[in-house]
Amino acid sequence: MITPILFLTVSAFSTPLLENSAYIKKSSACTLRIKEERYQDKSVLALTSNHQGKYDIKIYHFNDLSAPSRGKLIQEPIFNKTQTDINYLVDHNLFKRINNEQVIYSTTIANDNVSPKLFIDTFRSYGNRSLIQIEGLEHPLSFVADNKQAQDFYKCADKFTTKASILTKKTESISPFSSP
Repeated sequence: MITPILFLTVSAFSTPLLENSAYIKKSSACTLRIKEERYQDKSVLALTSNHQGKYDIKIYHFNDLSAPSRGKLIQEPIFNKTQTDINYLVDHNLFKRINNEQVIYSTTIANDNVSPKLFIDTFRSYGNRSLIQIEGLEHPLSFVADNKQAQDFYKCADKFTTKASILTKKTESISPFSSP
């Protein structure tokens, strides 16, 4: 009698996390999409890396934060409060109008070639989870990725970064003034 109840309890708590994130790989990009823990159908975090070694961080939501506008986002650890919080500049924009009443907005970490990579590295160091506070939202958002999907994303992103770095070095070593 206890075993079925234990199994049901473990299944009930583990299933949402497995469905909470999705890893998508294409030839030119890889993405890890993570649904917000409490409001799963209302907020999604997308971490993306492309074949050029560039990173992009977007949060899709239904909150009009005076889009288009610029604001702040704070990334915090969920459990280990001894780790530092990281502040980012973000851009709020209209992403897609579904109908007259529903509009999806995006909040994008400003792409300064440092912040998106820092966000991903911090997300990784926080155990594939972060508490996100966006200026203008009443409650923080909690994102937790499935460990296997997150590891697959990091491998893909690291591979793209390595390839892009090698291509950059090769391009830099070719000079129009060098002899063949």
